[in-house]
Amino acid sequence: MLKLTIHHEQISTTKNNFRKCEIMQKKGINYRPTLLISLIFFFLFCTIAFGVQSNAHWINSFDQFITHSILSLASEKMTAFFVFITRFGGVPIMAILVLLFSFFVFWKSKKLKLTIWYILQSILGAGALNVLVKLIFQRERPTIEHLIMQGGFSFPSGHAMGSMICYGGLAFLIFHLYKKSTLSFIILVATLLLVLFIGLSRIYVGVHFPSDIIGGYLLGASWLTLMIALFPKLMD
Repeated sequence: MLKLTIHHEQISTTKNNFRKCEIMQKKGINYRPTLLISLIFFFLFCTIAFGVQSNAHWINSFDQFITHSILSLASEKMTAFFVFITRFGGVPIMAILVLLFSFFVFWKSKKLKLTIWYILQSILGAGALNVLVKLIFQRERPTIEHLIMQGGFSFPSGHAMGSMICYGGLAFLIFHLYKKSTLSFIILVATLLLVLFIGLSRIYVGVHFPSDIIGGYLLGASWLTLMIALFPKLMD
């Protein structure tokens, strides 16, 4: 009788796991590749970080070329645009965004775990992890004219990393809640453009090297995809 009971429980567990996989496939959700993608992003970040730490020639050439190309487009209108857009990657606006969107997620889904996931992945990734990595590298900011006041270290860019994590997490949850809808597509495109312009703005206003921005994007993407990979486990 004991063997039959154990065997029955094993069959039930297998069936439940199969049903979960079936449901996820029907919803078009496959989280397994995101772990590999996270590792790829992290490897690319380490490559940039090694170049920054060793003051590699290819990093310096890349920074000079991109910075010169962006600053060659300078104008009053461009300055006004980038000074405005850069604020969307700062702590005040992103903190408000995380708070408001967290309330929305809970109101929409009635699932506290979703809200906690978004808040924690934003705070730990955009906040704690970025500060820790900056303290490790302690790269000084560019010596060109700064169009805004900005303190602290340069690599990786907190604005680039934070926007990737917070806005990227927002886009992921919208997709999770609304699936493959027109709204999901619009939000995805909007967030990608916003994250891109925030990164460009940091170079334009003179407070970051391009390699800071790329490093911030890569580390932010690595963290975000890791959190997405862990998402099903945390939702159980």
